[in-house]
Amino acid sequence: MPFRTRRCSLFCLLAVVASGATLRGDDDAPASPAIKLPPAAERPIDFIKDIQPIFAESCYDCHGGGEHEGGLRLDARKDALNGGDTGQVIRKGKSAESLLIQFVAGATPDKLMPPEDVSDPLTAEQVGLLRAWIDQGANWPDSVAVPEGGDPRTEHWSFQPITHPDPPQVKNNLWVRNAIDAFILRKLEAEDVAPSPEASRPTLIRRLSLDLLGLPPTPAEVEAFVYDERPDAYEQLVERLLASKHFGERWGRHWLDLARYADSDGYEKDRPRPWAWRYRNWVIDAINADMPFDQFTTEQLAGDLLPNATLDQRIATGFHRNTLTNTEGGTDKEEDRVKQVTDRVNTTGTVWLGMTVGCAQCHSHKYDPLLQREYYGLFAFYNSDKEENITAPLPAELTAYNEAKAKFDAEMAPLRQAVAEFKKQQLPQNQAAWEQQLASATGPLGWTLIQPVSFASAGGGTLSPQADKSLLASGVNSVKDVYTVVLNTKQKRVTGLRLEVFADDSLPKAGFGRSDAGTFVLSEITATVAPTGDPTQAKPLTLHNPSASNADKKSPIAAAIDGKDDTGWSLGGDQKTKRHVAHFAVKDAIGFEGDVTLTVTLRQLGGNKATLGRIRIVATDVEPAQVARLIPDEILDVLTVAADRRTVEQQKMIDTYYRGVDPEFVKLTAAVKAQAAQEPPYPPTLAQTISLTKEPRKNHLLIRGDFLRKGDEISHHTPSFLHELESADDQSPDRLVLARWLMSPDNPLTARVTVNRIWKHLMGRAIVPTEDDFGLRGDLPSHPQLLDWLASEMIAQGWSRKQMIRAIVHSATYRQSSAYRPELVGRDPANSWFASQNRYRLEAEVIRDSFLAASGLLSRTIGGPSVKPPLPADVAALGYAGSVKWKESSGQDRYRRGLYIFFQRTVPYPMLATFDAPDSNSTCTKRERSNTPLQSLTLLNDPVFFETAQSMGQRMMSIHPADKTARLQYAFQLCMARRPTADEFDQLETLYDEMLVHVKQDVEAGAQLIGNRKLPAEHRADTAASVAVARIIMNLDEFVTRE
Repeated sequence: MPFRTRRCSLFCLLAVVASGATLRGDDDAPASPAIKLPPAAERPIDFIKDIQPIFAESCYDCHGGGEHEGGLRLDARKDALNGGDTGQVIRKGKSAESLLIQFVAGATPDKLMPPEDVSDPLTAEQVGLLRAWIDQGANWPDSVAVPEGGDPRTEHWSFQPITHPDPPQVKNNLWVRNAIDAFILRKLEAEDVAPSPEASRPTLIRRLSLDLLGLPPTPAEVEAFVYDERPDAYEQLVERLLASKHFGERWGRHWLDLARYADSDGYEKDRPRPWAWRYRNWVIDAINADMPFDQFTTEQLAGDLLPNATLDQRIATGFHRNTLTNTEGGTDKEEDRVKQVTDRVNTTGTVWLGMTVGCAQCHSHKYDPLLQREYYGLFAFYNSDKEENITAPLPAELTAYNEAKAKFDAEMAPLRQAVAEFKKQQLPQNQAAWEQQLASATGPLGWTLIQPVSFASAGGGTLSPQADKSLLASGVNSVKDVYTVVLNTKQKRVTGLRLEVFADDSLPKAGFGRSDAGTFVLSEITATVAPTGDPTQAKPLTLHNPSASNADKKSPIAAAIDGKDDTGWSLGGDQKTKRHVAHFAVKDAIGFEGDVTLTVTLRQLGGNKATLGRIRIVATDVEPAQVARLIPDEILDVLTVAADRRTVEQQKMIDTYYRGVDPEFVKLTAAVKAQAAQEPPYPPTLAQTISLTKEPRKNHLLIRGDFLRKGDEISHHTPSFLHELESADDQSPDRLVLARWLMSPDNPLTARVTVNRIWKHLMGRAIVPTEDDFGLRGDLPSHPQLLDWLASEMIAQGWSRKQMIRAIVHSATYRQSSAYRPELVGRDPANSWFASQNRYRLEAEVIRDSFLAASGLLSRTIGGPSVKPPLPADVAALGYAGSVKWKESSGQDRYRRGLYIFFQRTVPYPMLATFDAPDSNSTCTKRERSNTPLQSLTLLNDPVFFETAQSMGQRMMSIHPADKTARLQYAFQLCMARRPTADEFDQLETLYDEMLVHVKQDVEAGAQLIGNRKLPAEHRADTAASVAVARIIMNLDEFVTRE
């Protein structure tokens, strides 16, 4: 497929000559002046190390694998030396006369190669290397020679189909427990080396417990296994451990390293991700359930795209949400999004393909047959994703909610049924009777309009009476104002007030108020009544039960009678209606014998000249209980229209109004509303997921990986040197198609990469040591046939992780002793033959968990939110501008497994970082194992580890209060899963006795060892000595080492 049709081929350009000269490919070709060329390097040149990377980075896009522009290939020796359409371009021994050098050096500036839209120009150093290589004879080793029409890199061992080799024949068949041992033993016998003897039972159970659970076995578990005489005792132990819920925690931690899991965003702001743990929970549960690895892969990469995706499958896509997110001010959102997509591509390549695909982001891979456009073919699978937080209740939360909801629905059902029956049977009859009653009524049906007798504006404005008895403000408009309106009425008492506001063309923006925006704010409305002609008897009215036809959410009508001048009523939302009203009932209405004078004060103190524009005040004297049900004018207007002549909207208006005044219906709906308020809320727990955008984004090759430099449009595709991508004719490629491509039995990489990691976690060394690089620069497998047998077995066994682990730990190879073998130090220093098990320090989390387990403090709760054990305030202060809020966990949460410690990317938990836990900024396939004094100091002095020693000392005393020997042996077994030797016990006993004398003489020293624990006086000295011994045992190298 032509991806760069617009680009001019290097050797098409070579056909064009500068200054009319003809460039020919024969020996008589004239050379450009040598002075324009950088000097040749003055050292011997290695093609693989020096030249092939230059070709891969700058030339393969147009002259490699599938692209032969100008008829030239630079990835195949024969083709490169033969030249292209214009003839020979590499003249051995004559770099200055080689067309290749002239154009990559820019001897003819307008013909510079590679084109700027493909790659950056070569540096002078790179040109010098090419010159030296040509001058030294253009040596091209046979190891990278390619058969005609092929690419040598595609012949690499890891790109070939997986085979299923038969176990080889060996001499020592008695040692062989399964096929794994045959492959290992064949190598050992070839080297004339015997395998190591089987480890002791205490060592085996401790090894298995640490490898499968990440926890040391208890003394009782060790004793039970050591004395178990059943022939399948070992197999039964393996099954028990595989069935433990802690298995998912141990192997989940391995996967979270690959998934770059963290509880915060990263970068400067490094904001917390409160729901990241939902993905961690999913990983633990999936591994415990032995979810087949192909399904495990598919749900993480594309769970949201599965048919009828479940909540758990959507939560699984949280794998993609572990990328860093930059929330710093001024961040370019598109740049950050592209970085996230890039990380997802690179992580996919590392985790499933075991390849450094990220090296092809800016240019074609220097070593592997991965073109830059193929990188962006993978990029396309992730380019149309969006991040999404979804409601995702935990199973326990959902169960509790469903139970509460069922109870609520049962209580709500009869109420809803009553409302439905009333609406169907009684309400229409009531409404018809009501309408008939109104039609025959002779008295007033609502409010009484009253002519104002006096009116004034304290701010100096003019209030002018209108024909409809309203008042229109004009003239001076002060920042704040108070209107006073006096009205005389024949009503003997006032039981309710109505304030009407009108829009008017004379007001700003033809609005309701006098501010520049045509708005108003009524701070307070108050009123008094008095006998007409006798103002001395004036009495205030208490206004309550306010309602309004329109109000802003932040300025409700209730604010007009709350006694506060800094609040008030204003209009909000749709103001197309030219009239709005506010109703107020009067509490404890006051009456007089004769006419009544009503004085209304309107305080408008919001500022900004937001005063009322046109108003009308209306009163009523109906029974107080009826005020709220007085019929609005707009309803009375519709009621004058015969029922059969009303529009649908008019009838709807009447129906809606009547439902609010029918006493029985109001009572029923009030009961429903009260019950509805008791509805249990849906659990608010969320989960981080991804989904597809509504409209797919266009995919482009990004020149030099720059998100601002878009090159050719690229379709979804996978590397051409691997198996083909398959998708249904009616299905465009997406993440689901990619996941299935990765897990295809035809994929030569995924199964090999996966079993290689499993082997490493159980044997301490991988078959392919470069776990993240199965490409040309990676190490060769120490046992290639064993690797293929394991890979093919995992596929045949339905991608079962547990089945693969079971096969390895059952082998004699796994059961070997890790004892030092001096005779092999010179021959196999890295133990790549696996002539013994490997001995290595435990990972950070397992070290902490082992201390907590031995001390009895460990909380074995599985899953849930991340926890925050004690952390020095100075460490948290290292976060950006005090943004790291480390609220220390309490109770058992202080002692949860290291897996659950909140991982703040910019301020990682110090103990974990000290022992080489990954930073989670990118996928981690192999943890480093450093050895520093800080590690020893941490185990000795960190408050958490000192607390574990205190707890272990007390545990020793509680189990064996009167037997020093049993106490010391018990402590040693807690940590080492074996009994101490005689010499070890003598040293422990001597230490104990010395410490006992010391703490009896120095009571304060003993108190510091014990801490604030309340103990019987007769036990204090022995407990203090026990704590001192516990510290020593826990700080022995053997305790933090897996044998």
